[in-house]
Amino acid sequence: MAIKFLHVADTHVGVENYGRLDSGTGLHTRLQDFIKSLRFAFDEAIKDSVDLVIFAGDAYRSCDPTPTHQREFASLIRMLSAEQIPVVMITGNHDSPVAFGKASSLDIFGTLGTEGVHIASDDRLTTIRTKSGPIQIACLPWLHRSRLLAKGPYQNLSQEEVVEQLQDLGTAIIEGLAARVDPGVPAVLVGHLAAADATLSGSEQTAIIGRDPVFLTSTLANSAFDYIALGHIHKFQDLNANAQPPVVYSGSIERIDFGEEKETKGVVMVTIEDGDTGRKTSYKFVRTPARPFQTISVQVAEDQDPTSAVLEAIGKHTLTDAIVRVIYDLSGHRTDTVDLKAIKKALESSFMVASIAPKPKAQTSQRRASISEDMGIKDALHAYIQNHPQLEDMEDNLQLYGASLEAELRGEV
Repeated sequence: MAIKFLHVADTHVGVENYGRLDSGTGLHTRLQDFIKSLRFAFDEAIKDSVDLVIFAGDAYRSCDPTPTHQREFASLIRMLSAEQIPVVMITGNHDSPVAFGKASSLDIFGTLGTEGVHIASDDRLTTIRTKSGPIQIACLPWLHRSRLLAKGPYQNLSQEEVVEQLQDLGTAIIEGLAARVDPGVPAVLVGHLAAADATLSGSEQTAIIGRDPVFLTSTLANSAFDYIALGHIHKFQDLNANAQPPVVYSGSIERIDFGEEKETKGVVMVTIEDGDTGRKTSYKFVRTPARPFQTISVQVAEDQDPTSAVLEAIGKHTLTDAIVRVIYDLSGHRTDTVDLKAIKKALESSFMVASIAPKPKAQTSQRRASISEDMGIKDALHAYIQNHPQLEDMEDNLQLYGASLEAELRGEV
């Protein structure tokens, strides 16, 4: 027996940076990008006749999606329901409200009782009946700080102590779910979390480090499970490569910003199969048609015209449908400007020009001489002039006037 499923995460419907309104549809072009990639993934799932879809969190950009965002996302979930493909969705940090007790952005699917759609906003082990047989899904949604309410007051804990408490709680949940798994039935752990060994992408490096509970790969790769389906980190990767069970981040389906420029975006098609030597899991990464981002960096030589140098660099790239930024670096102390009109014309084939700007010059901090109240006028003036080099040629005269003033204050004149 083999069970095949689609692993998808971090669709972030509602991210609308680097785009504009489409006059033909009234929709934001970046919303169309994300919906296009998710529709492609679901079309592939239907084409491959998968047994179910596992969604590892962060459906929307925020926990308060607009009616338009909800409509677009729900229409795609309906595609799967129409094909009688079960869907298991857990809540991610972007799906979860900050206030305790408020509904998540995914709860509406459970409230409406959408056929074949299973929503997990808390940890649980559930068995899904598919056309190829049953499969156990152990769910670990995003561990919000409100979960610590069950462990007593935590308002006085430091940030580090809160993170440590959540890590301990998550580890205990994983071990508890693993202990309940029936070894005779395929099992998947699906979690929205940060793993210690994961390679972060783009802005995640500053957004995650020190703020999120972090789990060891050895904790996640529990042998009770045949596959670990993770969300939260936007870069596709297997943390337990060439071993069982695979511990996989499917990554996001679309690029969020230029920090993800060089990453391939997609979803993962997974097969769990019984063999002569036991159960084995295999998977393949399926690339989505994500919008390309392209940075054109230009080092302008001293004898080069900046505009000509930038235009020459643009000519070396294929920019069709890409979101583009141009960064040019002028050598030395040059303050030339470029012909923006000419450069924008050369970028007409791109989807959008995010920016055309000079590379910021490194700021060198000058050590300032200190001036204290107990200094005499002579020493204070000298220190002041050290901090204002443009006055160096005037120091002798200033010192004369300063000495005269000091003598007057002492009553000597």
